[in-house]
Amino acid sequence: MNQSMTFLSPRMRAVLIALGVSVGGAVVLPVAWAANPAQPTIQSLSPGEVASGALTPQTANGVRYVSGGIGIEERAWLAEHGKEFNTHATFAVVPGGEYVADVQVQILASDGKAVLKTTVNGPQLMVALPAGSYRLIASHDGQTLKREFTVSQTARSTLVLGFKH
Repeated sequence: MNQSMTFLSPRMRAVLIALGVSVGGAVVLPVAWAANPAQPTIQSLSPGEVASGALTPQTANGVRYVSGGIGIEERAWLAEHGKEFNTHATFAVVPGGEYVADVQVQILASDGKAVLKTTVNGPQLMVALPAGSYRLIASHDGQTLKREFTVSQTARSTLVLGFKH
């Protein structure tokens, strides 16, 4: 088993599998993602351990956002506070599924105006956006990916961006 994949959350694994992300030419199957039982899980952390991974949400142009996800404590904090944000983006390398950080991100409104420009501090970015249509532009290691998405009042938008290895 590829040990670098064991840290992906069940949701991330499900998203990658649903998208048919391939590893070595074969579509990844759930069995390939089995977690190492010796590693702590988000559910095994105490409230104090979760709090130790606390991230500080920021605001830019009236838009609240947070990025992180390095280490289990940060991932636990993001999982606990995810409901506060209606747009979730995850950045990884494909094939392989390794998370990446230091991604330059811009979110543009439908009129082309920049709503958010930031460099993510981890593989996850969570943003609280007003309802509307947006374009996310992410750049990492010389590659630029673009995704169109819509935010509604009632549903979360989840984006998974895979930079080629």
